[in-house]
Amino acid sequence: MIYWDNNATTPLAPEVLEAMLPYLRENFYNPSAAYGAAKSVRKAIDHAREQVAALVGAAASEIIFTSGGTEASNTALAQFRHVLTLATEHPATLRTARGEAAPVLSNGMADLPEWRELLPGHDGASFAWANHETGVIQPVRSLAAAAHEAGARVHVDLVQAAGKLPIALHDYAVDFASLSAHKLHGPKGVGALYVRTATECSPYLTGGAQEDYRRAGTENVAGIIGFGKAAELALAAAETYRVLSSLRERFVAALTTAGIEVCINGAAAPRLPHVLNMRVPGVSAESLSLLLEPAGLLCSTGSACTSSEPHPSHVLLAMGLPDKQVRESLRFSLSRYTTAEEVDAAAAIFIQAWRKVRSVQSTITGPVMVYR
Repeated sequence: MIYWDNNATTPLAPEVLEAMLPYLRENFYNPSAAYGAAKSVRKAIDHAREQVAALVGAAASEIIFTSGGTEASNTALAQFRHVLTLATEHPATLRTARGEAAPVLSNGMADLPEWRELLPGHDGASFAWANHETGVIQPVRSLAAAAHEAGARVHVDLVQAAGKLPIALHDYAVDFASLSAHKLHGPKGVGALYVRTATECSPYLTGGAQEDYRRAGTENVAGIIGFGKAAELALAAAETYRVLSSLRERFVAALTTAGIEVCINGAAAPRLPHVLNMRVPGVSAESLSLLLEPAGLLCSTGSACTSSEPHPSHVLLAMGLPDKQVRESLRFSLSRYTTAEEVDAAAAIFIQAWRKVRSVQSTITGPVMVYR
């Protein structure tokens, strides 16, 4: 099976599992306990905090561990009364933020003049460094600077970008940032919120003194240790992600050579090197995906948080694509484990699926439709 849905989740790195196992077995102690064995667990958590901080150019004291990216984003958004977001944001932001959603351009990037015009009256601004469906990278420095000039604090969703792009948060006017371990070959159920030093942040979960009173609840020790190891590995593998764009282009080239018309959503914008959101005119994404899966290629017709819903992608609609083109769009997201041989095999599977769909379509019957 070729797994190309790494924006939804990534397979656990073997080194991460190895790092976690002792904390699922012999080192099971509650890190808040006073005895020596528990203190060693606390030290392991502190080390993981340093590893996660290093990944995004932060100080360890600025990292709060959470149950995932959604909780981290929700915590940040709870600090604001009125939030300006982008229309292409993840549901964790759009369904939580109280405020307006600014439009984006046809390439998926923020419309900066509109962003600046809408900022007055907002005490918070929130946007993803890189989009979860298209991989489009936003002009972080410009968006954040404009927000601060308007008196708004800034939250950046780093869930897709962390570990794939070089990030040094102290170089940007960012007050909060959310991360998730399972997007970078770490475990599910653990994330982190970056809170810039001296930035006020009320706890979202209250109770005990965990996370220095910033997030109550007994820590997910094994998950945190795994997150730390995954962050360390991602930082060491930074060069790998830089070359993934060539593998992505190799896949597109193989399809084009086979006579397939490939239209890339967000092609005119800077994108994450491992993400390809594309469509083949006249062929529905769902008809292709139903053939790709049994043939051994897993991809997505949208984000993992929305693909079970029958509605078209709000991200692509916000970019101005008509409903028909949105429903033709597939998202492929590679990983640092992807090889050229895997790319060639994936291309062969896709070409065969495309030919099969085309063979049963005609100007009389129209495109293949899938009904639920």
